[in-house]
Amino acid sequence: MKTLTSSTNGVINSPQEFKQFIPANFSYFLERSSGHIRRILQDMGQWADNSAHEKLLLRLSFDLVERFIEYCPSQLPCRPSLLLDGFISDFFGKPQESKESSTSNPILYRFLDGLLNRAVLSRDGLICLFYHFYGMKPVEVGFLLGLEEGQTQRIYKNFARWRQKGWFQASEEVGLTTHDVQSLVKNQEANPELFHQQVRDNLQELLPFYRKSDPPYYPCLEDSKWHEMFREGYGFDYRMWHLPLCLSCMNVITQVGDSFLLKPDVALNFHVSPHSLKDEEISWRTPGSKTSSGNKTGNRFSRDLQMA
Repeated sequence: MKTLTSSTNGVINSPQEFKQFIPANFSYFLERSSGHIRRILQDMGQWADNSAHEKLLLRLSFDLVERFIEYCPSQLPCRPSLLLDGFISDFFGKPQESKESSTSNPILYRFLDGLLNRAVLSRDGLICLFYHFYGMKPVEVGFLLGLEEGQTQRIYKNFARWRQKGWFQASEEVGLTTHDVQSLVKNQEANPELFHQQVRDNLQELLPFYRKSDPPYYPCLEDSKWHEMFREGYGFDYRMWHLPLCLSCMNVITQVGDSFLLKPDVALNFHVSPHSLKDEEISWRTPGSKTSSGNKTGNRFSRDLQMA
């Protein structure tokens, strides 16, 4: 079997050779893709040395390598490493269609995109996806993750920080206004079935992409592996990083969980607002209002939060 290193540039001639070659060198292609994308973004003035860009780089690298694997067989014989460089350059050289504008509910798409972008950067955001998607309370999330009764306090802290700051930050980062948020709530109330179908359609596209932010936790496990994990009581990290970002695996694990805490079938039960927000005093700043001189953060959303 041919293998490839950074110092070689082998030629692949046949589909059979390609099928053996790519899996053995996936890590190399992922690393090469990351380096090439980073240089392109730097040249475009769209790179910053922070965790948000590093996570984005991982997602793009993983996504483009997967696309490249589908594309490469049509170009045989070829030198895959050089073909990958050209493939990535072509991708960034073409105008990319906005997925938001092509959806039936662009505001909802942008809101979900904002939630997921924060989730891969913040454990608070990641944990609270269980509430936003399924309405799960902190104690249920703690059980799902395999925490002992005395350890669930950390989940309550995740929920509290998200309620106080994280949710607002996620909304601000994608430019949502008070009117946008209110329109989502009204749409959900007016036609819950249609709204949840739109949520599901958007998540089926967004979740696989965002799971690529953490490649070690990206793959879906076999049903038997999930059964073993819950039976033996291990796998906290995998549960925490994978399950909030995978609808299908959530359906699998609820079949092995405690039916008192986890329903046999997980139905999408989307919540726009964070947990217990209705019990707190929220003051939405109206469009066009001036920011108080005492508010140095300059947040788009003005709020007066108290712990529930």
